[in-house]
Amino acid sequence: MIFQIFHPSRAGILLVIVSLMVLTPLLSDAHETEWPGKKLAAIFPKAKKFVQRSAPLTKEKIASIEKELGTQLRKEDQKPIFYIPIGENKRPIGLVLFVDVQGPRGVIDGAVGLDMKGKVVKVVVYEHKESDAIASEKFLKQFIGKGIDDAFAVGKDIEAVKGQEAASKAVALLPKKTLVMSYALFLKRKPKSDAEKTPQPEEPPEELPEVEDLKELMILMVDAYWEIVDYFDKGEGKAEAVAAAKKLATYTKLISDFEPTKNADQKEEYAELQEKFGKTLIEFAKALDKNGISDETRKQWDAIDVLIKQAHIRFSEKPIDLEEY
Repeated sequence: MIFQIFHPSRAGILLVIVSLMVLTPLLSDAHETEWPGKKLAAIFPKAKKFVQRSAPLTKEKIASIEKELGTQLRKEDQKPIFYIPIGENKRPIGLVLFVDVQGPRGVIDGAVGLDMKGKVVKVVVYEHKESDAIASEKFLKQFIGKGIDDAFAVGKDIEAVKGQEAASKAVALLPKKTLVMSYALFLKRKPKSDAEKTPQPEEPPEELPEVEDLKELMILMVDAYWEIVDYFDKGEGKAEAVAAAKKLATYTKLISDFEPTKNADQKEEYAELQEKFGKTLIEFAKALDKNGISDETRKQWDAIDVLIKQAHIRFSEKPIDLEEY
């Protein structure tokens, strides 16, 4: 195990994960360069607070999104920052993405809110050089309630502003782009054979931990990690180990909220490794829940250890000093 190589401390193995797999700063090249509190509150007025989350886009995801949209993503779209509204029960109630598109006369800047079922709750147009009618409530309210399976096609399920067909098509791309990107990153497609089911997140939404820095996140990950290790060692506490694996997968998504400590230029490598690590943990949690301790789950756990070692080799210049932790 990697923590045995560098230091016997339990903190070691998860510190490597956190410090070596983080992505770029949250507001780098983003649509919003300061906290958009008033805009967010206008979209989700019942939210008690908003949590900012970045989401890495790999080359494969970018290609998949562009294929479905039929157009290339703008540079700003490739580093999406989602704002998660938190309700009274301290659970997510949707998401907001600030997004822009190219209109006939220039860039159209806007935002889209989705609920937890993947339906549009609000579309807002901010800055633009088109007719003011494309930003009117009369035009924008027709997007409310639409989801990933809707066409967002002017002349079909969207009525264009009179004399502004091209601009109307551009605005319709705002919610469509938000939905396609959200499904590529967070939501699961409903089976075509069961079209009545609403799309659900890959994992049930859980209360989001609030952490101030990488060290605090590392401590949470260490606790979850050793729940799993203890289960393999003692053969007791299966439910706790499964829950811990799911927590690790969730914590992995939070890594990108913090500025990287080293090799920040290797953005694609960080994104790919973070995504692979998260998927491996989710698969491991499912197998552990179904089979408990088995050859398969031991093999999966060993693979997780290999990923950590790969992260160290690829993104660390020297062993991490764990004494301060």
